[in-house]
Amino acid sequence: HALARRAAGESVVLLKNDGALLPIEPAGDGSIAVIGEFARTPRFQGAGSSQVNPIHVEVALDEITAIVGESRVTFAPGYRIGRRDTDDDIAQLIGQAVAAAASAETVVCFLGLPAHFESEGFDRTHLRLPDAQLRLIAAVAAANPRVVVVLVNGSTVEMATWIDHAPTVLECWLGGQAVASPTC
Repeated sequence: HALARRAAGESVVLLKNDGALLPIEPAGDGSIAVIGEFARTPRFQGAGSSQVNPIHVEVALDEITAIVGESRVTFAPGYRIGRRDTDDDIAQLIGQAVAAAASAETVVCFLGLPAHFESEGFDRTHLRLPDAQLRLIAAVAAANPRVVVVLVNGSTVEMATWIDHAPTVLECWLGGQAVASPTC
């Protein structure tokens, strides 16, 4: 696991850090809204023949909470993975995320590609994040401009439509079982 943690740490790419939102001080007192189902349900590997049997999978929400303390963290899923939601479901999830973002000093928003967007055996027809996530990042950034986006994806994603909403972007790829530690 230590080797997996080191590999994940060396793979993370800081794409943007306007306003120096990262690193977040572990001993600070500002609240953090962790938003995005990928923070709670990690996607750490690809689908198909690339799947492995991990010995331990770190969960970003748990890692962030352990580092900064439970009293500083609020979580909202913002979207669901692997399920088609109605517009009402999406609006409700985004509303919860906006409320969490509005009351936090900093937002850490996990966005990415679910397995059914990228895998072996089929070609992608576009490079966009899921529509619910695009709606989420726009709404969250309108509620709180201090947004750190953590990307969880195995292949290229288009950023032009949302990059201006996030002063900080961290590309974590599908970093394996220990990818949650370097994001913290």
